Amino acid sequence: MRNRGLISVLLTVTCCVLLSACIDRDKYAPKPYKRALEIVKLSDNNYMHISYLKDGKGGYIGCNGYIYISDNEAIVFDTAVDTILSNQLIDFIQLELKASIKGVVVSHSHVDASGGLKSFENSKISSYASAKTAAILAKDSLFITHPFEVKQEIAVGKEVVLNQYFGEAISPDNIVSYIPASKTIVGSCMIKALDDVEGNLTDANLENWSDTVVKVKTAYPDAKHVIPGHGGYGDMSLLDNTIAMFAKYQIEEETPQLNLE
Repeated sequence: MRNRGLISVLLTVTCCVLLSACIDRDKYAPKPYKRALEIVKLSDNNYMHISYLKDGKGGYIGCNGYIYISDNEAIVFDTAVDTILSNQLIDFIQLELKASIKGVVVSHSHVDASGGLKSFENSKISSYASAKTAAILAKDSLFITHPFEVKQEIAVGKEVVLNQYFGEAISPDNIVSYIPASKTIVGSCMIKALDDVEGNLTDANLENWSDTVVKVKTAYPDAKHVIPGHGGYGDMSLLDNTIAMFAKYQIEEETPQLNLE
């Protein structure tokens, strides 16, 4: 069940960016098979952005990202899935929200987190990610301007955003971001929605996934809001759900046998 505590009156206003009068529709008109970028307003400072990947079965998979604003400065968590939609996202923030973009945080190297990175690069917007992610993306000529090893702090307006690498889960390079001002964990694809399934496990470390999420939960015990990579947002129960989902893959340590001979 979605958490309703982020603001006193929850605004679940889904805005189709393509319909905005401030956006040049012809310039960014998507191809017919694409779904529009969606923006979900949670408060004046917190927004989800949702773009869609084809699932290979005639449908679409919604991919969550996030926008946080402080003192008219924005930080974006994960790009939209491609350059066209990421261009729309950048225009929406700058023209509709009237905020300058401090940077984009790329949670991991998969396309649902980094597919529109070139748009931010072309717009001279800084990018933040783990050194592991930077190394993977560099192979495709995509470059992170501010890579980090374990922890990173970004000033956004009057507040800060914390990025940290806790270990392998959905991929070897996945990180988690935390916004102390709104007590929000942006978990991307490491964290599963309550009604989600295991999903793409091609690069996953199944044995380590639960332990990594336990570390996240321990690091941010005061968190109230959790944004998963796909599906509905919620509270800390999303972490517990993810831990339980992948606990079956954990390797049990063998109990030492006492030699009585």
